[in-house]
Amino acid sequence: MICGEVEMRRRFVTLLALAGIPLASCSLQGPYQRPGLTLAPQWANATADIAPSPGARAVDPRWWTQLRDPAVDVLTDAALVDNPTLAEAAAAVDEARARLRVAQAQRTPELGIDGAAARARIASPASPGGPSVLTVSSAAIGANLGWELDLWGRLRQSALAARQRLDARTADAAGARLALVAQITDGVESLRACGYSLAVRDSDIASRETELALTRQRLRVGNVAPVDEAGAEANLASARTDRIRQAEQCARSVDILVELSGRDAAAVRSLVATPAPASELTASEAGGGIPKPPPVELALPATVLLNHPEVIAAEREAQARWAEIAVARAERLPRLDLLGLLTGNWLRAFGSDSSFGTWSAGGILSLPAFDGGAGAAKVRLAEARYREAVAQLRAAIRVSARDVEDALAAQQSAGQRVETSRQAVEAARIAFVANEARWRAGAVSRFELEDSRRQFNLVQESAIAAARDSAQAWVDLIRASGSAAPTAMLRTQTPTKDSSTEAP
Repeated sequence: MICGEVEMRRRFVTLLALAGIPLASCSLQGPYQRPGLTLAPQWANATADIAPSPGARAVDPRWWTQLRDPAVDVLTDAALVDNPTLAEAAAAVDEARARLRVAQAQRTPELGIDGAAARARIASPASPGGPSVLTVSSAAIGANLGWELDLWGRLRQSALAARQRLDARTADAAGARLALVAQITDGVESLRACGYSLAVRDSDIASRETELALTRQRLRVGNVAPVDEAGAEANLASARTDRIRQAEQCARSVDILVELSGRDAAAVRSLVATPAPASELTASEAGGGIPKPPPVELALPATVLLNHPEVIAAEREAQARWAEIAVARAERLPRLDLLGLLTGNWLRAFGSDSSFGTWSAGGILSLPAFDGGAGAAKVRLAEARYREAVAQLRAAIRVSARDVEDALAAQQSAGQRVETSRQAVEAARIAFVANEARWRAGAVSRFELEDSRRQFNLVQESAIAAARDSAQAWVDLIRASGSAAPTAMLRTQTPTKDSSTEAP
């Protein structure tokens, strides 16, 4: 219940009249209410009905296994066992849990044990019989009790803020785990695609080397000008430069996976198998080493976004700061602490023993009188921090919504490019096979054959990129939808055994 100023005074006077009998505390503000959030009624970039279909199922907590990529499975399991980012997130959760326990403990009485012992020799003033020495021994032991009456809910609101921050850190840990797995999955697929691209570029370099050799033969017999040889050399050097750049990208992908998983570079490279030479790939095989993701259906924006780990963490922080406003207000009001003391004493002097017990009970009333406006400033500070948290919550909603829309757009684009690149690979393969047969028959020159080979290599590389982008768009959608939340809102259809790899 919310206490007005008159009600607070009445409760305080009654409390004093009852000589320390605790009363139920009142709240200085109402319960947290979620601020107004702008949520779209549906996804703008969705291409189909976003309501789950009867054949769909909730996403598996080990969602990455649906790609059926052994390298992803092994490296992900290794990262989940030992990763500094996850360890840091787990430590933050443990810290928040400890802070909650401290805040809860402040609401309970504190009981302590005090003990003391002393022995003294006291010389009395000179007397007719000479100075005398008195030996005194004493000991005392007892219990003391302290308990702050939570008159205005300060301790309760502090514990509530600690609880909300524990939930926020738990959501952060779930988001960190999701991001880690997504990075590993992206890294594996990027490395696979990079290996295929290297094979394609090796084929392109071989073709250009053949072209340069033929150009030099024709130059020796005077069929071409020297500028043609220079052009062929430039094309070969450019192809080799592109190959070097591609190899650097592959090395960087390996380094990323080493950092994330903790496995060494040799283990990472052995897990991601080297692709077959591009010249041996057919239209049905190009990009085949890159897994084909299962189809997905996304729930409504309100359902997805409000269950996203980052949004959950932002809202729990807003709730914690709302509770801290009440804490700041309560600190400006009177505070009453109950005190109790029970002591047993033992004394020996003049050759005799005596013992007795003492007890005391009472309370300490603390009432802020003048603080130069610090209390009011702390309330305004808490209110400003709450408004800041609300702004961060709204920003988290917008960023998460944008990430989902981007992932949907990328998924649509990649799916279309997979289809068009498949058609291009098939057409280029047919043209290359036909030109190879014509070259063997003497109908076309080797230059025309090599040109068709390079065209085939080019469309193969586009197919590899499309297959990689399709897998990564699926991972991005999983990550953007925050499917590590307690209630996974991303739904995937069970893939068939025949659709485990991409075939552009």
